Amino acid sequence: MSDDSAPRDEPGARGATGAGGAALDDAGAVVAAPDQPPEPGGRLRAVHRTTIATVATGLSIQAALVVSGPIVARLLGVADRGYFALLVLFATVVSQLGSLGVPQAIPFFVADDARRGPALARALLRPVAVQIAALTAVHAVLVALYVAGEPAHVARAAWFTLAAVPGSIVQQYGLAFLQGHRRFRAFNALRLTQPAGYAVALAALFVAGDGDLALVCLVWVCALAAVGVAAVVAAAVVLASVDDPVRDAPALRDVARFGLRGLLGSVSPVDTFRIDQAVVGLFLSPAALGLYVVGLAFTNLPRFMAQSMGMVAYPHVAAQTSAPAARRSTWAFFYAAAAACAAVVAALEIAAPQLVTGFFGDDFAGATTVTRILLLSALFAGARRVLADGARGAGRPGLVTVGELASWAVLAPALALLAPRWGLAGVAWALVASSAAGLAVSVAIFGSSGDAPLLARRAHAR
Repeated sequence: MSDDSAPRDEPGARGATGAGGAALDDAGAVVAAPDQPPEPGGRLRAVHRTTIATVATGLSIQAALVVSGPIVARLLGVADRGYFALLVLFATVVSQLGSLGVPQAIPFFVADDARRGPALARALLRPVAVQIAALTAVHAVLVALYVAGEPAHVARAAWFTLAAVPGSIVQQYGLAFLQGHRRFRAFNALRLTQPAGYAVALAALFVAGDGDLALVCLVWVCALAAVGVAAVVAAAVVLASVDDPVRDAPALRDVARFGLRGLLGSVSPVDTFRIDQAVVGLFLSPAALGLYVVGLAFTNLPRFMAQSMGMVAYPHVAAQTSAPAARRSTWAFFYAAAAACAAVVAALEIAAPQLVTGFFGDDFAGATTVTRILLLSALFAGARRVLADGARGAGRPGLVTVGELASWAVLAPALALLAPRWGLAGVAWALVASSAAGLAVSVAIFGSSGDAPLLARRAHAR
């Protein structure tokens, strides 16, 4: 991955002192002293190191899921594993869609000038409290409607998940400020803490030979909420360390507008709404969903790689000093992510049969075919994710949202046509078609958009 430009200084961020009087930010990047020019070579190397560290965190998260996924499958069995997937789906959809994209907008407004962070955080306190209360109520209604006709043990487990929405919301906001300030050490540590803690707790249940659906849900919610609180505390520490903060925050309506325009580009029907899982669970069977989520488990590796690269790309692109530099940065991250994901997907395609039965047992051998199909979808989706993050950093969140809408337009008829005919494989092929369409449209739109001016210096984005 190469880039002709270097990230700008991070005004207001305190750091250690490096050689020659230059400061080092939390990511290890060189920040030039006031009387010294930036050092592009050192900055570029720092971006590479940060990207590698963030990708390594994504791989570590995948390693934790390699532990937790099979344990959940073995503790719950095929049917209850499907129920658990649906309960997680409800909380995820409510928290991600209900956030209105505001957490995803925060890095854009603070990446180029960290002095904005404290004022923006204060302005968001009351709206976020209202948001949490309203979304928790919506989640409670959704759970009540779902459990009305389900077994008693499913209803008991579902009510435990009500704490997931507040935990998810505060986690999104805390991590957003850390990402915008490019404090990637804390950002990555918190990203890893939740799946790692969840895996350790599940391993303890497995060793003890005790674990039902309700207990697994409780462990998941506790891990989510604990990291949410930790993310808010870490963000507060970073914001308190900002030198010379500005008193005026970006207008909340502008932050909300930016978030809404990029909302569909950051919350896809598959990754966030899990519409594919909903189709399998509601129209096929919980057992089929149990097989399907096992197949999805192996798509996490390329997905986390792309997601991690996009997390670095977003604030890096937003901090560029010119539109051409932002454009070059976006394409550099995109090509690197596509190549890395392709290599990983090729290896997983070959090893899929042994991986499925080795990790999940012979009862899940039927997931091999769907695993191989879903890996193709993960390749296209991963490349598009990095492009979306780069475009958002360049001040164009709406461009890739059009690509997301294209994927929706393909997904709905593809599911209707293929799922009834080929079952699980049909759902998986519908995802491949949807991801490929979204990637093609996103590349075409961003490639033809031209070098429009960056909007990070303004209080709004078009």
